[in-house]
Amino acid sequence: MKLRLEGTPAECEQAAALLVHTFEVVSVSDPYPNRGRSRLVRVYVEARLDPAEPPRPRVTLHRLDRELPGR
Repeated sequence: MKLRLEGTPAECEQAAALLVHTFEVVSVSDPYPNRGRSRLVRVYVEARLDPAEPPRPRVTLHRLDRELPGR
């Protein structure tokens, strides 16, 4: 899977380092500057689930189904 980190260079470096505790990290890109006048960068991490880790409880992502205004 590919993960996109966005933050300051220090935040992205720290987050990428922490990912190795949960994932098998295959590659980490160089930081790309964000568009516009921002001090933030983007870093792309390619990772796999670590097969040595025991299975964790399932987490289900839910989408909020709401009526949009004006519909």
